[in-house]
Amino acid sequence: MARKLRIGFVGLGRVFDLNVRGYSHHPEAEIIALCERDPALLARRAAEYPNGRATSDFEEFLSCGLDVVEILTPHPLHEAMTVAALAAGAHVSVQKPMAMTLAECDRMIAAADASGRRLKVFENFIFYPPLVRARELLREGAIGKPLHFRMKVVMADRAQAWAVPEEASRWRHALAAEGRGGPIVFDHGHHMMAVALWLFGDVRDGFACIERTETEAGVYDAPATLTWRHADPPVHGVWDVSLALKMRLRTDYYADAERFEIQGEEGIIQVTRCSDRMLEEPSLTLYRDGEVRAFHDLRSDWGGSFAHSTRHFLGVLAGREPQEALTAREGRRVIALYDLFQRANAERRAVAG
Repeated sequence: MARKLRIGFVGLGRVFDLNVRGYSHHPEAEIIALCERDPALLARRAAEYPNGRATSDFEEFLSCGLDVVEILTPHPLHEAMTVAALAAGAHVSVQKPMAMTLAECDRMIAAADASGRRLKVFENFIFYPPLVRARELLREGAIGKPLHFRMKVVMADRAQAWAVPEEASRWRHALAAEGRGGPIVFDHGHHMMAVALWLFGDVRDGFACIERTETEAGVYDAPATLTWRHADPPVHGVWDVSLALKMRLRTDYYADAERFEIQGEEGIIQVTRCSDRMLEEPSLTLYRDGEVRAFHDLRSDWGGSFAHSTRHFLGVLAGREPQEALTAREGRRVIALYDLFQRANAERRAVAG
């Protein structure tokens, strides 16, 4: 029997609780190393995973003979850590967004190509069962030729949602204050842009109006309205982002609510929720021929999509799946789309992709 893949995590904050799900009790993988700069957090995680070597030193972490490195650190650290992990001989799964700039993405891709190792950008939404089924319906022709795509995100009262340490929000707000991305359109928005590209491919052009909101907690890159046209098929897209910071949201996770709607010549597909439970209705519906079909048999726990993503990656490494998702080049494409929206917002005009 082949030995288990040796897994190491760097960055052990709140998202670790989600990313670790796919490895826990997996017959082909074992967590052998943990790296975190916060001593108290490192000690807590070490107690949860006593078989893992715990260290605050990244070089020591990389010396553990790792097969796979999961990078869950702040975005500005992604490039340097990814390049180092690849050079150490490990495959890498890096948390979204891939990096801060396209130049950083290019250096990460070059490092992966030179190393012969896999570089995956971790994106769980494309493994969320209602969205996966929606894509299947689209490809089966359930609504005919697709014409229009709409996404909606509402950020609600964080105090009523999953407990997230202040430090995890502080550095995101600091980046927003510096004009280097932000917690909504850039960070959480990676999910939305990745879904749009996964469904309909490259973007032909786009426009964006992204406001800046200052609160006691920090700076948000919202509200925002973003529009675009895909190249082929020529689907028009709209993405609305709003803040409702006093609204209580039913959720088992973060204080975000997401909705998706795909309209075709013959019908409409709706995914009514992802990380939230705001509306007690089926997570996926199909309207066609004057009737609504509700899909009640889909697993709609958003947290499960993290495990699906990881298990798919382990399948790639075992040769059961052909290609990681997102690939590094797909991750770069998301950053390129964000840059398009940033330019459009700054120049107050439509920008070509």
